[in-house]
Amino acid sequence: MDKAFDYLGVIFRTCLAAFLFVIVQLSFEIIFFVFSINRDVYDGLFTTVCSVTCVGVFVLYHFIRSYKREKLVKFNRPEGTHLLIAVVIAFGLLGLVTLYMIAAQQISLVFTSVQDELVQYDEHMDRFTEVSKTSVPLWDIALDFIGSSLIAPLAEELAFRGAVYGELRGRFNVVVSMVVSSLIFGILHGISIHIGYALICGMVLALVYEFSGSVWVSYLVHAVFNIMGSGLFSLIDSGMFGNRGSFLSDAIGVFTLTEFVCILPATAAVILLGKSYKQKRSEGEVAV
Repeated sequence: MDKAFDYLGVIFRTCLAAFLFVIVQLSFEIIFFVFSINRDVYDGLFTTVCSVTCVGVFVLYHFIRSYKREKLVKFNRPEGTHLLIAVVIAFGLLGLVTLYMIAAQQISLVFTSVQDELVQYDEHMDRFTEVSKTSVPLWDIALDFIGSSLIAPLAEELAFRGAVYGELRGRFNVVVSMVVSSLIFGILHGISIHIGYALICGMVLALVYEFSGSVWVSYLVHAVFNIMGSGLFSLIDSGMFGNRGSFLSDAIGVFTLTEFVCILPATAAVILLGKSYKQKRSEGEVAV
């Protein structure tokens, strides 16, 4: 009976952590609506205030859950080699997601429903679909980059790897915790095409978090992924860089090739992290 209550407690706290993430988003949706702030024009402001609030909420959640207990979120100082490995994994993950999108595009040639989802995804990723570039202030474009590329990854790592995965890991093994937390991470991204690659990213990030023993390492993977995957493209698309935009687009094209090249090294990097984790576990440095 006690064990059943333990499992129910884990499920409740996992759902609570996911709910906290959702409620912050909904709260700012309501605030923007009440004060008639155009979300399309000030999307950078929305992303940043939501992300900063989420960081505060989940840091507080960590301290409350960790009071007189084992620390929920692993804030351990990362090893230097882990930071380099994180960058390689981020580029490899970008390559993997690009392959996923190529596969989705090929499938869309047969299934029109997938094609419609791809159109929805493209509109979701392009903030200038619903609003003209001239109506968006430069400060919000810059804020959008900072919020989506640097602050949102931290908020999501604290929420999904720190809190959701952390709660699950307190009772379940790595595989179950990784799969369930990644499913929640994917579902909360909302769009079906997005759910697929968010699920892939969630599983990789959970492994990196578990193997490295530090949320800062999974955060670095996530931040580099967001910067190279969408952040820089949004800045260039905004016209902020003027004539230099074409040069930067060509440079990012080179990075795209790098992403594919990094898929195998990134796989090797995850395996290397796993071997290091197993060694530390056998030596009693980490809990089973």
